[in-house]
Amino acid sequence: MLLFVIGTRPELIKVAPLILELKRRNSESFILVNTGQHKQLLEKYWKAFGIEPDYNLEVILSNQDLSSLTTRAIDQLNNLIKRIVVERGKPNFIISQGDTTTVLAASMVAFYHKIPFAHIEAGLRSFDLMQPYPEEFNRRVASIGAAAHFAPTSIARENLLKENIPNEKIFVVGNSGIDALQIISRSSELENLVFTDARLNEALKAQSSKIVLITCHRRENHENNLLNIISAIAAIAVKRKDCLFVWPIHPNPNVKQVVLSSVLASMSNVILTDPLDYTETIKILSRSFKVITDSGGLQEEAPSFKLPVLILRERTERPEAVDAGYSILVGSDTEKIIENFEHFNPVFSEDFKNPYGDGMTSKRIIDHLIELSDKQNVE
Repeated sequence: MLLFVIGTRPELIKVAPLILELKRRNSESFILVNTGQHKQLLEKYWKAFGIEPDYNLEVILSNQDLSSLTTRAIDQLNNLIKRIVVERGKPNFIISQGDTTTVLAASMVAFYHKIPFAHIEAGLRSFDLMQPYPEEFNRRVASIGAAAHFAPTSIARENLLKENIPNEKIFVVGNSGIDALQIISRSSELENLVFTDARLNEALKAQSSKIVLITCHRRENHENNLLNIISAIAAIAVKRKDCLFVWPIHPNPNVKQVVLSSVLASMSNVILTDPLDYTETIKILSRSFKVITDSGGLQEEAPSFKLPVLILRERTERPEAVDAGYSILVGSDTEKIIENFEHFNPVFSEDFKNPYGDGMTSKRIIDHLIELSDKQNVE
């Protein structure tokens, strides 16, 4: 039995293809647990992929700090695992994806229950515990006790080997986020999609502006750094009337209140909108001209549409597109963002392939998990 633990929007997006792969194989030997770390943001996503969790936890409290979130996640997962072991038996693996507090908690609970932990998207490293914070810490801790490391790229594999992770525990499989993108891109729902925000429907229909997709949510980009980013976008928007800047605003009040009260709210070629669901995001991405983001997921997805990315970070644990010259690190430096928006225009070759995945990652991971589980059962 495979027990998947997710809690945030990126985790659901990247684990959904694995659940769909198991369903395609008519497997019923899996459990999907949602910690609810991004409860509000997840509601639309279950429907997009046609899946739902078997168990929902409630780890979030108002005005919660990271310590409280972590202890609640560990406590609730611990109680649930004990219940599942009694009712359904001990899982072969507890599986989590990425680097959130949910992943940290799942890896620790798996270790304490002596259940093998499988880490999806293993080996990503920025080599700075404070960037991104706390994600770099979370994923390093998750790696310590993992029995299986599903690395998205050869660079991620090398990072794990340098940390003395045994080679036989590392599997280079690609990134399942590209599987998710391809699933949604093939759906009729994407073609017939109507945005909740009517301004986006009008923008896509008019086709008169170059769309620039902007997202910004990481803790490193709060306060003064966010103000610097807003200043850069405003300056670019004044100069580039041929562009339409679409900024789906993260619900975190440290971001939302600042952006909505800024000069951007009154600019005619800037659309500040509520968070988009995954299908809406892919629709906008497929029609975009450039991307400005601090999101890891968009760094991975944008190359599928041959889009240049300005990364609002000083470091990235996804260096492949940067190394290839298709993305660039600009941080929160106002002048650097403005300059690179104008001058960073990489040319994508006809045969360019996304360095992060080919759409077959979920199949590879499930194949490995089944093989490893069968070995456990024999032993």
